[in-house]
Amino acid sequence: MTDDSGILSVDFLVGFTIFMVAFIWVATLVPNLFLGVSSHGVDFDAVAYRTGVILAEDPGATEQIVTTPWEFQPDTLTANSSIARFGLAVSKETPNILSEAKINSFFNKNRYRYPFVYNDYRNKIIFGDYPYRFNVSLSVAGENTTDYVGDVLPGTDTGLVSGSNYGYIRREVKVKHFSNATIDPTDYQKFKMTNGDDKYGNVTFNEFSIMINADKLVNGNITDPVTNPNYKAAYQIDPLHDKIIINITDLDKIPPRPVWSAIGGSGPTPNINLTKVTFWTGSPYGGLAGIPAGQVPHLNFTYDDGNSTPVNLPVTLKQNVTFIFEPGFFVAANSRGAIYINLTFGVDEYAQDLPLGPRNQGMQFLNNTRTGPWDYNYNVTEVTQPVLRDAVMEVAVW
Repeated sequence: MTDDSGILSVDFLVGFTIFMVAFIWVATLVPNLFLGVSSHGVDFDAVAYRTGVILAEDPGATEQIVTTPWEFQPDTLTANSSIARFGLAVSKETPNILSEAKINSFFNKNRYRYPFVYNDYRNKIIFGDYPYRFNVSLSVAGENTTDYVGDVLPGTDTGLVSGSNYGYIRREVKVKHFSNATIDPTDYQKFKMTNGDDKYGNVTFNEFSIMINADKLVNGNITDPVTNPNYKAAYQIDPLHDKIIINITDLDKIPPRPVWSAIGGSGPTPNINLTKVTFWTGSPYGGLAGIPAGQVPHLNFTYDDGNSTPVNLPVTLKQNVTFIFEPGFFVAANSRGAIYINLTFGVDEYAQDLPLGPRNQGMQFLNNTRTGPWDYNYNVTEVTQPVLRDAVMEVAVW
């Protein structure tokens, strides 16, 4: 007799349940079967693109407890480990505008004891658990060399080549180069920077002061050439993070010969001595505060009178002198105040008419104690402004 009650048999229910469990299990496993044959090229391209974005559009970062920017971390293993992420952008507001200070640090141009090593780059720009190999290079217009870190690409020892066995990204970027100032005889006259009268002229030592107003440079407005305020950092002079270069030229043409000079002033050019360099920071609330010696390496800048030489005062100068303050030298200064660089000069006249040798009876020279400091600013006639230079960054990952 036919059973038309509509009740399913136990055998059918058991069989259907086993089938569904098996189907779900197979459906779960099938995607994993194709992981080994997925496209590595697509994966590598994505990693290369992401790495290029990090380097070109991000300023980098340190661990939260560290406040100093990553590019100014000390040359120590501990400091290296405090860097969370490399990034070459000047700021988040200026993507594809790279900082020269960050480039120098990234490519180990200023790290000698503990340079960044392979795993530092892999962990701070590549990320992920996969053991990627990589090559990052940067070519700047006007420079004959190409900087790079990482491996040489497979099949070539000359650089990047076309192929499908690695991911590749090429980005056109710009590099912000530092400003520099030149103080010359036109400035001596224009700003009255010599003590040229009889009452105050013949002094034993001449004091010359240079002011770098960090508050004005960093927080003020730049009207030329910037029109977009969000793009200001690309052309901004940032004394706390940029290299500061100050050239003083034609020093031998400054001192007028005093009446006591040898043979009525016809003797040899006096010796020009740089005897002291001091630094001060100005508080926006008034007063001056010396930069603590433990925070700023006071004697770690260089001067150049024809040969680059570490500072070892006093020194006898020739015609020109260049003071070079590397990026981060003033990083501990107050961004809401001003930085003062005070130079002390002495001038020795050799008396030819008497066997007295060098003597300093007072002489007029570079001196602005009564006229005010020379201002390092955005005036293009006084300071060469930062410029952007074309560059190409290439990232390959495999």
